[in-house]
Amino acid sequence: MNVLLTLITPVFVYVANQASGKVTVIDAAADSVVAVVDFTTLGFSAHPKPHHIVVEPDGSYWYVSLVGDNAVVKLDRANHIVAKAETVTPGLLALDPKSDKLYATRSMSAVNAPARIAVINRKTMTPEEVEVLVPRPHGLAVAPDGAHAYVASLGANQIAVYDAKREHVDIVDVPGGDTSQVIVQLAVSPDGRTLVATAQLTDRLLVFDLADPAKPKLVQKVPTGDWPWLVSFTPDGGEVWLPNQRSNDVTVIDAKHWSVLTTVKGDFAQPDGIGISGDGRLVFVANHNTSNVMNMGGISMAMPAAPAPGMTAAPGRVIVIDARKRTVLRRIDTVPDGSGLGVSGEKF
Repeated sequence: MNVLLTLITPVFVYVANQASGKVTVIDAAADSVVAVVDFTTLGFSAHPKPHHIVVEPDGSYWYVSLVGDNAVVKLDRANHIVAKAETVTPGLLALDPKSDKLYATRSMSAVNAPARIAVINRKTMTPEEVEVLVPRPHGLAVAPDGAHAYVASLGANQIAVYDAKREHVDIVDVPGGDTSQVIVQLAVSPDGRTLVATAQLTDRLLVFDLADPAKPKLVQKVPTGDWPWLVSFTPDGGEVWLPNQRSNDVTVIDAKHWSVLTTVKGDFAQPDGIGISGDGRLVFVANHNTSNVMNMGGISMAMPAAPAPGMTAAPGRVIVIDARKRTVLRRIDTVPDGSGLGVSGEKF
């Protein structure tokens, strides 16, 4: 009798603990912390500030931006450092699904950030600086076909559209008044037809039609909670999920009718990063768990303050949500300060 043995690769959730200089690794199936990667002990500075994480779909490698050390670091599944790319104050990251490109923007804390992004070869980790012509480039998304990358400005109502083949940048003005709406993050739908953006100051999800991928057209504004932060489409493209950092909840939006389906409430505490499992069943939300708010160049954000003498910082936390029932399943505590979050893309 033939016996078929199937090797099941664990699905890991990687949580950037910015103030701690660490990354917490969670086994998604077991809901348990399986590793804590301390970048200070790996040869980086005392304050490397890991901020955002993306993971190869097969889980073979993961990448983290270290704001404090001006580097994007590549690690393997066993959490060993493979290579790093040097780039000034890296912020958000995005993988190009059709090539070896890894995009990196600038941190929100970088008030005088260059109007450039880094385009990194994931195999060699060689960076190329690309001018995007907008102030404080931060929000980032890559189209599913890899043809365009979208970069939002923190300093103006503008989105830069980078044509990857032509290596050309166009600027799209976002209607919204005289002051910046502070677009925190972007996401492109799985079918490549829609771009969404979280606008912190107006508490809205901005919806753009990508009939012409080079010219996103604003077509909808959907109300969210207070301070919408990072954002993600479900794998089927039917819904958009986003945590609201100041109202401590998560908004779920119908991506066909562009209406709010529900607001998930629970044990949220300044939520930031969000990731959805490859089968769409579970949603993971990283939380800063701090009452402290800092202002960087006119932009406010949750940021833990140093604990008082004799006190310890509150733990970070990950909230796990049942995506179908839209209810909180459990909380997983991490080392302090949960920021960006990445999930390997396999089903489990």
